[in-house]
Amino acid sequence: MTSTVGRLRLTAAEQFWYVLQCIAFGAGYFAKVPVKKALSEVGLAEMTGAEQFWYVLQCIAFGAGYFAKVPVKKALTEMAPIPGGYAGLKSGQGGTSQLGEAYRGTIPDDQSRSVPPGRPSAQTSDS
Repeated sequence: MTSTVGRLRLTAAEQFWYVLQCIAFGAGYFAKVPVKKALSEVGLAEMTGAEQFWYVLQCIAFGAGYFAKVPVKKALTEMAPIPGGYAGLKSGQGGTSQLGEAYRGTIPDDQSRSVPPGRPSAQTSDS
């Protein structure tokens, strides 16, 4: 199983294409800003001053920033609730691993007790 942090890293190809998008009139960066705004509104990220500035500018431009943020925030509201809420899950404070653990649920101390229904336990012997 891949760790949560491993899933959140960009591949070399993704890094290349993001940089290329940013060079092309900042398209990659400007597409990221409304998503980060949605994450910041639920407490999963913090926006920099530059990101706040560009988000406001995008909102002034016919609400483009706001309308790009709405579907992302809707998707976030449809996610399974995190035990204890979103409080304390700010970026840079270990929120990524806490978020991943919250969605995995609790793992029993003894993995052998966690057996799918209809399957015999590994500890049970037929001898």
